[in-house]
Amino acid sequence: MGEWHTKTIGDLVLLQRGIDLPDAERKKGQVPIMGSFGITGWHNEAACKGPGVTVGRSGASAGVVCYIDQDYWPLNTCLYVRDFKGNHPRFAYYLLKTFDLASLNSGSAQPSLNRNFVHPVPATFPDPPEQEAIASVLGALDDKIELNRQMNATLEAIARVIFKDWFVDFGPTRAKMEGRAHYLAPDIWSLFPERLDDEGNPEGWRAGILGDLACQVGESVSPETLDPKTPYIGLEHMPRRSIALAEWEGAGKVTSGKLAFRKGDFLFGKLRPYFHKVGIAPVDGICSTDIVVLNAREKASSAFVLTCISQDEFVAFTDRTSDGTKMPRTSWSRMERYELCRPSGGVLEAFNVCVKPMLERIVSNIHESRSLAATRDLLLPKLMSGEVRVKDAEKNVGEVT
Repeated sequence: MGEWHTKTIGDLVLLQRGIDLPDAERKKGQVPIMGSFGITGWHNEAACKGPGVTVGRSGASAGVVCYIDQDYWPLNTCLYVRDFKGNHPRFAYYLLKTFDLASLNSGSAQPSLNRNFVHPVPATFPDPPEQEAIASVLGALDDKIELNRQMNATLEAIARVIFKDWFVDFGPTRAKMEGRAHYLAPDIWSLFPERLDDEGNPEGWRAGILGDLACQVGESVSPETLDPKTPYIGLEHMPRRSIALAEWEGAGKVTSGKLAFRKGDFLFGKLRPYFHKVGIAPVDGICSTDIVVLNAREKASSAFVLTCISQDEFVAFTDRTSDGTKMPRTSWSRMERYELCRPSGGVLEAFNVCVKPMLERIVSNIHESRSLAATRDLLLPKLMSGEVRVKDAEKNVGEVT
């Protein structure tokens, strides 16, 4: 191991308050805008060279450390590293994560982080070559987690594209009517009708509602009957516009009635449905009563149901038909009335065969990423303190990546 030094965070990095960028001045581009919790938007101009590190500055974000591997724009809701002082950027990111920066409150009623409170904090760190080795080990875990996230986003996007082509645009049927070449496997292509009917739907497909294919399945449970380790998913755990539900916590702090769900059920956030919180349950567990738990009536239509309720059109429908102004809520009784064109059973089954493996892979990637994150969180303080050597850590990482 290289030599380690006990200095201060200010000897490792120089922090600076972020730069204002009003919404009106933002222009469409590929440069990430880093806010208090990470990427919060995009711009056409970078204010800082990457890689970079930001730290949430106030409120719930105070002390949240984020890493960005490209040029970026840091907002004034965060501090950013203006100078790494010759230290390895990704190592600095990991080291900062080991500190309870949120506790360095500047004294205001609203938690607020000032760089002058951070810079004097004692910090122990090695020379740059050892920093790079440590960052490489931890980075391999985070890179695989990010790869899984990207893969899940791609799989979901593919499922959406297929759904839109088959069940919204009626692409195969229109192609047959126009005499265009088939673009699906022959056995699937043959399942689609040759023409549209007078209503503009594929012949033989019937008008229906979501309730024909799906039903509500969540059952009420009392907190006193729960194992504290039971996975609990609240609206705060559900990402926007992603069916990959990768976050949950134990039910130990639950004090009110919840809904039970099974692995493979679908969860739909009914409070402020425009937030577009929809996903597939990766485990058995419980959820907030502000979530509708549903599933397909038949296995052959499960992929159709999930992809349907995660479409923008469906979310917009639930928003339009919700009750309340400030805190609008939808309900299954409204959701089930969503009108759709019911495909033939053969097409539903073919869609399930195509998409179900994608959904299963998404769930598998979620569990793998949680395992990788647990390994990273275990190694992080030990590597940063020098308790574990890089070579030993590399063995552990090699076993899980």
